[in-house]
Amino acid sequence: MADHVPRIAMWAGLRQHLVKLTSRFLRNASDYIRFRAVCKSWRSAVPPRPRHLPTQLPFLLYLSTPEPRNSSAFCLADAFNGSMRRLPHTTSMYCIGSSYGWLILISEATSAVSLFNPVTDEDIPLPRLCTLPSCVLLLFDQSEDGIGSYFIKTDYPSIPVESNAIVDKAVLSSDPTLDRDFVAIVFLDGIYKRCFTCRPGDRSWKDNVNEPFYDLHWIFPGVPQVFNLIDVVPYGKRRLCAVFNDKNNLAVFDVDPGPPGRATMIAWNAMPPCVPRGGLPTYLIGSAGELLLVTEFYMRSAAGKNTRSFRVFRLDPGDRDRPAKAIEVGDIGDRMLFLGTSHSVCVAAGDFPGFLGNAIYYVKEEKMRLEGEDTVVSTVNVVNLGNGEITEVIDSVGSEPAGLEWLSDRLDIPWWVAPNLGSGSN
Repeated sequence: MADHVPRIAMWAGLRQHLVKLTSRFLRNASDYIRFRAVCKSWRSAVPPRPRHLPTQLPFLLYLSTPEPRNSSAFCLADAFNGSMRRLPHTTSMYCIGSSYGWLILISEATSAVSLFNPVTDEDIPLPRLCTLPSCVLLLFDQSEDGIGSYFIKTDYPSIPVESNAIVDKAVLSSDPTLDRDFVAIVFLDGIYKRCFTCRPGDRSWKDNVNEPFYDLHWIFPGVPQVFNLIDVVPYGKRRLCAVFNDKNNLAVFDVDPGPPGRATMIAWNAMPPCVPRGGLPTYLIGSAGELLLVTEFYMRSAAGKNTRSFRVFRLDPGDRDRPAKAIEVGDIGDRMLFLGTSHSVCVAAGDFPGFLGNAIYYVKEEKMRLEGEDTVVSTVNVVNLGNGEITEVIDSVGSEPAGLEWLSDRLDIPWWVAPNLGSGSN
């Protein structure tokens, strides 16, 4: 014990510039947090919100079906193992999107919308969803059990729709950690002619008309036009790319921080012919300054079984006067892709020992009927793009580690969230 005290004092007395220099070699957010916790002098020497860390291994946020419906996070420990923990702050809140490590949450009772950083516990309030423009939102009401309900006018020439879940997709234009002028964008179910935007501090959501859709109605009068939004992600500098209509079309949005914040559809391009069409899931992912498109397909094994796999394309969505282009990529090198609609994450395996690149992680869902009710059993798998091998990720907590598995409602979406130590108030 006598030798222990001077050793602590020695480390505590390390010069601040050496502490700062050492901290810059840390690549893992958990290691950085532990580094700052060594002593008071180290904690004061390095900032709580570093900007040198690479994209972190994401955790998987999911909602369990049994009451009370608890949000849990599954964290990877190595390539095929991890552990689960409860996630605070999500009681009576639903996640409608995830961008840059921030969850976009909405209260089912009050329609309150906020951004929440589950690592720093920071919260950024946004306008309530009941402040949508009157051209869309006809009425917002609360039932006796406290559940909010929206009465909206869709783009389809039919009776207005009543629903308690009207958001299709929600994304951020940029990282609130690095950009105070970020814009939040929501796309609503059944409404494709417009999207809705706000900035922090706004009192209501703004209406943004998607002009190319109106042009198509003008070109083909009387012909029903349906535009299903498959995926949308931020990329580049304040731009969004979206996939529509079973991978037939790509849209590019330019986001102007304003004020007021605006999202303008500047291009409507045909999907490059090398990308397969059809109804199988498709994902967009920002990766090392470029945009990737991943599409699922099934191949038959020697045993006659259909096996899920993926094709990866490097995508240029084009611009106002430039068509979209795509090149298939057989090997993604050091990268690991974690797939999810509007919240896919790309991570460099080299930053995290024990992980292998050229791999894709995805949530596998199987519909089952348990005790007379339809439910979904979800697991996490990883596919090696080099040899096509698929491995199930293990929940390593417990006396006998077993495959990670949970029951959920068919409408519940699991979200990949890459930890972000930055602060939106910088």
